[in-house]
Amino acid sequence: MELTGRPIASLGASDELVDRHRSWLEPHFLQAGNTWSLNFRSWVVRVDDLVIVIDPCNGNGRPNIMPMFDMLDIPYLERFEATGIRVEDVDYVFCTHFHHDHCGWNTQLRGGKWVPTFPNARYLFVQREYDRWHPDNAARFASLPYNDGVYERSIAPVVEAGLADLVMEPHRVSPSLAIEPGHGHTAGHCMMRLCSSDEEAVFAGDAIHHPLQLIDPTIKFGDHDDWGAVMETRRRLAADSLERSTLIIPAHLPFPHAGYVRTADMGMWFEAYAPMQA
Repeated sequence: MELTGRPIASLGASDELVDRHRSWLEPHFLQAGNTWSLNFRSWVVRVDDLVIVIDPCNGNGRPNIMPMFDMLDIPYLERFEATGIRVEDVDYVFCTHFHHDHCGWNTQLRGGKWVPTFPNARYLFVQREYDRWHPDNAARFASLPYNDGVYERSIAPVVEAGLADLVMEPHRVSPSLAIEPGHGHTAGHCMMRLCSSDEEAVFAGDAIHHPLQLIDPTIKFGDHDDWGAVMETRRRLAADSLERSTLIIPAHLPFPHAGYVRTADMGMWFEAYAPMQA
């Protein structure tokens, strides 16, 4: 899914900051009419003879107070299998956090019951994030109506099916993959680091929604359980990319979906990833 045409003013960045960085923001991250876009997708990683799904999107048939997500009926599974990977082939599912647009396709409705979509996978649930959304802890956190029912539809059925692994972070998944903390957006928000062929990438979830938040971590667009932790996570991401040339792959950037933090005369900037040609 793609939500286009959002005024850049809705991001909360100053006009001066936008204008100063316009040269690299355009055309991907600042679009026609001074607008920007949010994308919603899953990532599929194949490494170490494993198939890992990161952030399985919104899911069909779920009520939501936000009209664009209410009772979706989209061909997610058909698109998924068009990659050549069947849902039965998935070894692990990892949710950076448990907002509805990151864990919806953990399950699907079958015969009036929510059942795991990936029947042979182990679902890696970070304990801290699981505890944050467990109904027993609801009173400890601000209510988020757009996330009502997510635990019951997308989390509990996986646990009841015996497919959930509650893990502490950091957590090593395989020689090339590890879960690491990225707290703030939610109490247990985490990221997945990929190290392969002497290169590194971080699937950063909702640590940022727009690259300007790496340049100015105080831009507040996006909910947060801990605002101080959000800013610290963003600073750490930017420093990591600068020092180690780590590719940052957030959840919601438009094409080309990822990039690197660099420095130049203008200070820090974000270089859009240039995908390799097949």
